[in-house]
Amino acid sequence: MSIKIIVKKEKNLSLFDKFLKKKSEDKEQEIQIPDDWDFYLCDIDGKTGSYFLNLALINIIPIVEKNAFLWIELTLNQPTEDGMSSQQEYDTLISLEDQLIPQITELFNAIYVGRLTHSGTRDFYFYLNENIYDAKLVEKTIHKFSDYQIKFGLKNDPLWDIYRETIYPNIYAMQSLTNDRVIRNLENHGDTLVAERPVEHWCYFETSEGRDKFIKTIQTEGFEINSQSYHEENKKPYCVQLVRTDSVELDNINGVTWALLELCIENGGEYDGWETLVILN
Repeated sequence: MSIKIIVKKEKNLSLFDKFLKKKSEDKEQEIQIPDDWDFYLCDIDGKTGSYFLNLALINIIPIVEKNAFLWIELTLNQPTEDGMSSQQEYDTLISLEDQLIPQITELFNAIYVGRLTHSGTRDFYFYLNENIYDAKLVEKTIHKFSDYQIKFGLKNDPLWDIYRETIYPNIYAMQSLTNDRVIRNLENHGDTLVAERPVEHWCYFETSEGRDKFIKTIQTEGFEINSQSYHEENKKPYCVQLVRTDSVELDNINGVTWALLELCIENGGEYDGWETLVILN
């Protein structure tokens, strides 16, 4: 049984996803917003941060009608030692989100893009039309959550640069996120991830010379070549499929795929993903 790189979209546990789904299905809604929500970890000034983000927006931005970026930051009351949210505060935060996000979205016909938790704070991010923004309405909304210290601000961002360059994961974070999705799929099929197993990878290159250089290097790292092919319809038509026995635990597979990703780029190519078998103990 093989697990491919494409997996089902992640569902959010909070209620606001139901609200967003309802909005997207509204016949009067001008902009159809795709959903692909997931978590990823990042480093911010040497401290761990956790994004929960609608990744699908990268395919439709910039949205001309939403030219301003609204951030709302609350200070956590019971953060963990590393500045993340704690289990003790979980229910309170979920309740707050289930109220705050729909209210801001409704007030300004805004698009909620995600949140960031780090350094004892949780930030909520929205895009909206600057012409209909009213700071007093935001103040009135956050005043309802008097148990928290909250601040907010607005930045003009017509090209969605903040989302694209700051919030959206870089190529390494995105690869790690994709790896984690495959691993979750393996675990959902009963795989404990303990056993090493053959892992197949796909890479594509602009030129045959670039592919040949890549192959020469990775063969010294214990990879075997399964096949080479040419796909005329692709911008990078020269494909190579390779395999090596590896652990698929996240830290290890991240190291493997990041190394392949870098080597592909060095040779004018791109790393396209991996596939393996479910192993049941």
